[in-house]
Amino acid sequence: MKEKLSLYAVPEYVCDGKRGSTPKKVKIYDSSARLKIDRECTDRAKDFIRRQAEAGKPFFAFLPYTQTHMPVVPSKEFAGKSGNGDWADVLMQIDAYTGELLDTINELAIADNTIFIFTSDNGPEMLPGHNRWGGPWRGSYFTGLEGSFRVPFIMRWPNKVPAHTVSNEIVHAIDLFATFAHIVEGTIPGDRVIDSIDQSDFFLGKQEKSNRDGFIVYVGNDLFGVKWRNWKMMFKEVERGTDEKKTYDFPRFYNLYSDPKEECPLTKDTAGHFWVPWPMGELLKAHAASLMQEPPIKAGTPDPYQPSQR
Repeated sequence: MKEKLSLYAVPEYVCDGKRGSTPKKVKIYDSSARLKIDRECTDRAKDFIRRQAEAGKPFFAFLPYTQTHMPVVPSKEFAGKSGNGDWADVLMQIDAYTGELLDTINELAIADNTIFIFTSDNGPEMLPGHNRWGGPWRGSYFTGLEGSFRVPFIMRWPNKVPAHTVSNEIVHAIDLFATFAHIVEGTIPGDRVIDSIDQSDFFLGKQEKSNRDGFIVYVGNDLFGVKWRNWKMMFKEVERGTDEKKTYDFPRFYNLYSDPKEECPLTKDTAGHFWVPWPMGELLKAHAASLMQEPPIKAGTPDPYQPSQR
């Protein structure tokens, strides 16, 4: 007699909580709730900003919208509004919600003292129907290709960040930590490895070049390669996040100016630049040294930053 298997899903919940308290379950986070969650988060963010401003308190608001992630379905108020499908409807929705946040800051007359950043944590989704377009670059997220981690980054700080300025310099999301710490005259911990780089002079227009010229490319726990300026050296690749991982005996070497889709390694555009792996190697050496100084936390190892486990 064959054993019957039961398949079930553990429900996720929308929760409400404050620091020092146990979050309270508000409702089940199902497809119906998801259609409303970005609207609700926008309203709560506006309320939080207003309360902090009226109290004369500084604030930090982080608002990660959800509906650009699979399944890409717009809220009812924006469904069909673009006339160009769900993805375009969702873009209109995010644009409108972001505009509401900016309007709130303007109405409160705090724009000159508020840094507003619009960005993303990854490129297109990996499943057809939800992925849409990542510009001229190849790859979904979870690939390590340029389409995986090239994202928009827009900063507004009136009279501080130069208006109408466009740059293609490399900046990493983790650089915001050191940058904000410098701006607010905070102190960065010195008891651990911090990969963040202060970009305040670059953002404020005091210099044309970013303070970062490259970074290590990871997909999950796998080191896939390294990027330095307009060059990429890849040891592993995945065409799409759900595809099989390829490992190369000899690294793929790309010039992203002439080959932005990373399709033609070791061409005549790369043959005369075999000196480029040297600065890439320096980045890898520095990264390896940081892992020796502070090894990654393995599964089952107590987290040293959790007070209960010290």
